[in-house]
Amino acid sequence: MGSMLLLLIGSGFSPNLARSAQPAAARASSATTTGKASGKSAGPTLVKVTPIPTYQIEALTTAGLGAKGMAGADVMRLLLGGGPSLAPTISRSLELRLESPQVVANPTAEHRVPAALGMGATLPLKSLSTGTGEPSRLVIPEPTMEGQLRMLMFRGCADSAGADQPEIVTLTGLTDEQRRKALLKLQALAATPFSADGSGTSGRWPHEASDTPVPAQGSLVGGHTLVSNYAPEIRFQVTASHDFLAPVALNSEAVGGAQRLSWKVVPGALGYQATATAAGRREGDIVMWTSSEAPGQESWVPDELQAAEAARLAQRKVLLPPERTSCAISAQAMAAMRAGAIVNFSAYGETLLLSSPQGQPAWRLSLERRSTATRPIGAGMEMFNRDPGGAPEPEPPTPKRGFNPFSLF
Repeated sequence: MGSMLLLLIGSGFSPNLARSAQPAAARASSATTTGKASGKSAGPTLVKVTPIPTYQIEALTTAGLGAKGMAGADVMRLLLGGGPSLAPTISRSLELRLESPQVVANPTAEHRVPAALGMGATLPLKSLSTGTGEPSRLVIPEPTMEGQLRMLMFRGCADSAGADQPEIVTLTGLTDEQRRKALLKLQALAATPFSADGSGTSGRWPHEASDTPVPAQGSLVGGHTLVSNYAPEIRFQVTASHDFLAPVALNSEAVGGAQRLSWKVVPGALGYQATATAAGRREGDIVMWTSSEAPGQESWVPDELQAAEAARLAQRKVLLPPERTSCAISAQAMAAMRAGAIVNFSAYGETLLLSSPQGQPAWRLSLERRSTATRPIGAGMEMFNRDPGGAPEPEPPTPKRGFNPFSLF
């Protein structure tokens, strides 16, 4: 039951959570092929096709609960209804991913960084080659569908939700065929090998041997060089326009029954998106809200975001425009949440896209940038201390028609 719910959330109902939940290889912009499964639980064979070495860099600025600066004890006190300081806690992080179809005996790779980053001269990637042969298979356990599990979806930035909200997604009563198609669709979102025959080499940073954090004032500006024995040398420059985004200063306050979110403009951001999640007032309900007004399957913010696409997404009200500084979680959404709501807010920067000069060995590079903030809102975290023997709370009215995610499959 829980696995299906989390996978559905990750497949588009919570765009910000989805990005963090998707494995790196699943976010690569390369083709995926599906083969026949062997055995009841093996599932489809999903194989990445990466014809040239690809280097992906994700530069993240994090504020609030997700920041490494918040101590674990503070988080625990918050979850148990205490009152830790919610003063801004900010961190920066990098994720480096090198994918190549080449196979070598002892793969090595290092990223030589500018002094402005404050992390020494190099970041060593942990590299691993996989030989040719049967490609890996992804297995998602068959979930149980017991109980009356539902998702209540609210959208938009108005103080009051429209008459057609909430959209109610019922996860029970699926036929075997619906369940099979849903699982196949969800499996396509997960990580897969990165070459046509399941062979190749990958490098990652950070890893278990890398314990150096990115300094709070670390900068990507300057010259970078990636050196490895399974991909061409990659030299590139990062200017201030593609440095880490500034942290999000997110605030919230109750206005009537609604919750008003406000923030300062993030310089260089192309747009914003926010989500909120909490347990519902009826046992088994999950309540979700998003600032996007587009339906779930259309509210994705693509990787490698460019200015023109961000403008189109803002026009379709998937993203809030970069000059926007406020948004409301409707009173109906807040009333449907039992307690302990968490808001996740993302500011998206333009992705730096580079490729090898003509006549040189081919490679491709992307530098994606986001700035996020996560904080509790509403009545706090009483859901962790509620009396299980108390009287049931009234459930919100059911609209005439709701969005069915399985119609997508």
